Parts: sequence; structure tokens; C-alpha cells
Amino acid sequence: MASVLLVEDVRFVRALLRRFLEAGGHEVMECDGGEKAGGLVARHRFDVVVTDICMQDGDGVAFIRGLRSNGATPAIIAMTGGDPSLARSESAGRAIDAGADLVLMKPVSKPELLAAVAGAFTTSGALSSRTC
Repeated sequence: MASVLLVEDVRFVRALLRRFLEAGGHEVMECDGGEKAGGLVARHRFDVVVTDICMQDGDGVAFIRGLRSNGATPAIIAMTGGDPSLARSESAGRAIDAGADLVLMKPVSKPELLAAVAGAFTTSGALSSRTC
């Protein structure tokens, strides 16, 4: 079981992803944006952060970059349905460049999300090198 922070601005999507994660036995805290998520990371220890890249009230890439620049060590799984101004692969590449360990393309299925979180820890403690 992992301690997971879920950052997703769309309430319905956030609720669905939370159900997926809890069904997999994970402990989940959630919020709807990067600013709130930063506060949670400052107060709690998470094994995995699952974050949307494109959010109405913030930039998931900036959130990821901020986590890494502040020395945060959880595995980071980014999700994207694509940024309207970028190709999907470019949006995913920006997340990886910012410090995400893995990018999932939306819509994310329950098996896909659970496999990503379960695979977050290899023997070295890092995510496997799968992307997109």
C-alpha cells in the first residue's frame, strides 16, 4: 500500500481516480490544484504523487518542477489529456523534463493507474523507465 497524493482539478475525474486507488489498497489524499498540493506535500509524506498536467488553476509542470527543486522525493506520475497548445507527446515530454517519472495519457484506466502506482518502486526505489 502506498500513500498517494492525487492532484486533479476535475471533481468527477478526481473522484473516479480516488476510487481506483483506494480499490488498490492505497491511502489517498486529494486536492484540486498545485498550490494546495504544495501545502499538503509540506505537511505530509507521500510515496507517490499522481498529478494532472493541465489544470484550470495552475500548471502541473510547474508543480512537478517545484516539488523536485524543493527536494521532494516521492515518485511522480503525471497525467495528461493534452495541452490545447501542444502536441500530446510534447506535453508529456515537458512533464518528464520537469521531473515526472512517468506520464499516463488520459483517459486513464483503473488497471493502468494501479499498475503505474504498483510499479512506482523498483528495488532501487525509483520508478521504472516507462513513459507514455
